[in-house]
Amino acid sequence: DANYKIGAGDRLMLILTGEVEKAQTLDVTREGFVLIPDVGQVAVANLTISALEDVLYSRLGKVYSGVRRGASATTHFQLSMVKLRSNQVFVVGDVMRPGSYRVSSAGTAMTALYAAGGPSDNGTFRAISVRRGGKQIATFDLYDYLLRGDSSKDIRLESGDLVFVGTHGPRVRISGEITRAAIYELHSGETLDDLVRAAG
Repeated sequence: DANYKIGAGDRLMLILTGEVEKAQTLDVTREGFVLIPDVGQVAVANLTISALEDVLYSRLGKVYSGVRRGASATTHFQLSMVKLRSNQVFVVGDVMRPGSYRVSSAGTAMTALYAAGGPSDNGTFRAISVRRGGKQIATFDLYDYLLRGDSSKDIRLESGDLVFVGTHGPRVRISGEITRAAIYELHSGETLDDLVRAAG
């Protein structure tokens, strides 16, 4: 997506059309560069695709005079992702299969949680935390995703991130004339109304 940051291990495709016809595969080095023939080294680490396009208008325009913004351009370029790098992340705590996982660099905390089989019988659904460099950077509630389809708090992971699932909190069983009879985990301060709403 538009916020994806390019990093070492990614592979890009640069296609030039018009006065110049070329297709070049560009691998991002460990130092965060790509090498474009006739253009040279271009730093791409932590740039989004749109930010990189801005850089390329400048760099390519110095070599290919037809590359410019607007209708007067006689050479056009297109940039796309061919291959995404993978990140090593850790999923620990009360999950079905705790351990180290390699997930796509576009992967999120939910991706890693799926890979680990989700929370175990003792695991919480209400406070999954993500830690980076020893600091907690995010907490999300699986009920937002499972019951309301809201994934806005599901953050993209980086290499070395840790997804932690703690022990579940208070649980309540609800049955009868409701849509989803089940056992639900409640946050502190939640009421019977919250429980009925979760159960549909």
